[in-house]
Amino acid sequence: MTQKQAEQRLHRLGLSGVALLAVLFALIAVHQWRQQRPVPPPVTLPKEPATLMLLVTANRQGKLEVCGCPGKRAEDLTRVATLLKVTADQNRRRGTQVALIEGGDFLGEPDATPYLLRAYRTMGYQAIALSPRDAKRLPQIRAHANGLPLLPPQQGNGKPNAFSLRLGEWSVTLVNLGEPPPVTDERAWQQIASALRPLHHPRTLLLALAYTDRKTAEALARRLNGLVEVLLVDDNVMGESLLTADGTMAAGRQIGQVLLASLPQSRSQVLSLMLWAKGKQNAPKLEATLLSSYGQSPDPQVKEIVDAYYAMRQKKLQQEMQQLLAVAQKRDYVTPEFCGSCHRAQYEQWLTTKHAKAIMTLKERNRMDKQCLTCHSLEFKMRGVVTVIKNRGVECVDCHTELADPTMARMHGQRPGDRPTTTTVTEQICVRCHDRENSPNFDYRTYLPKVTH
Repeated sequence: MTQKQAEQRLHRLGLSGVALLAVLFALIAVHQWRQQRPVPPPVTLPKEPATLMLLVTANRQGKLEVCGCPGKRAEDLTRVATLLKVTADQNRRRGTQVALIEGGDFLGEPDATPYLLRAYRTMGYQAIALSPRDAKRLPQIRAHANGLPLLPPQQGNGKPNAFSLRLGEWSVTLVNLGEPPPVTDERAWQQIASALRPLHHPRTLLLALAYTDRKTAEALARRLNGLVEVLLVDDNVMGESLLTADGTMAAGRQIGQVLLASLPQSRSQVLSLMLWAKGKQNAPKLEATLLSSYGQSPDPQVKEIVDAYYAMRQKKLQQEMQQLLAVAQKRDYVTPEFCGSCHRAQYEQWLTTKHAKAIMTLKERNRMDKQCLTCHSLEFKMRGVVTVIKNRGVECVDCHTELADPTMARMHGQRPGDRPTTTTVTEQICVRCHDRENSPNFDYRTYLPKVTH
């Protein structure tokens, strides 16, 4: 082979290498583009149109837009709005009567409430059930409801609140039990049974909501046997995820004559509750599945409302961010009330955990010493003193460690959807205090759900 032939061969190999690299980069770009712009999954329609379909959301906690990885973007209210519209339109075209219902725990910081309720009106919600936590701000909700039907939880008089929807030839009666009385309280349940029996009518679906855990819900379903057709509870009644034959996720199971079903535990999910009724001779059939808003595009009308909220919020954040940055730059102590002024739902949930009582626990056991306070008190860890005992202990910056970093704290002030990522609470953060010596039985997967908000 001559030198010229060798040079030509090397030139051809070089061109081939460049072409191969170009193809490789193109494949990578296409892969990334597909990940960033996922194709929305088709809404699975039953072979036979349902008589009724109730689309139920819950646990929004005031979050109109969610920061984090691309998968989290499915939790945005704008994408859930698209899922609701597509699902409702497709089923209505087949003759199914459809209603949109909010199942509770939808409030977060007070500033978001009017915008969220305005979005619910735009989306066409026909009933708004309030959890006990929502009900604490009932005057504010009523001030901005503007005609949205509200269903507060049961009051102390033992008579549950009820609301009826007319859907074609059928009615759906919603009953809000709130935090129900213990199943062993015979007197209370006699009162509830007396209130529920008159609500039974032909072609009426009686649906009860209760804010309780899965274990209690099973006993509650047995208590309501013969009184309601459906019981929705604020917990995952299925345990592990269960995919049905058509790829949807089951959300309910039959206990006696009651369909026990889960309110959505994720902001990206919508509960689809369907009823088939083929004439008077056949017993109605009920089915509960979960739909996901993953891959949906933002709804333009709802996006306008969400954008307006964050434009207002960014102006208010400027002053608060200066305070947070000043504290972060000094590596100083941030109180839970400071964070709770914006993250109201998360703060209220934190108050129910043992983390919020960590200092009080030490005081009750006469263990207010340096060794224990280092883990039990964020203020002691940051300042070396304890000035407040009640509602203090393991607090926001203990777990969300990025808030102590000025660079990360500045990112915290950005609009949620514009943030590149969100730091998650990892097992490594927890075991700084929950080590083998102090928490020998600590299991990250078991303990994290107890404080998640």
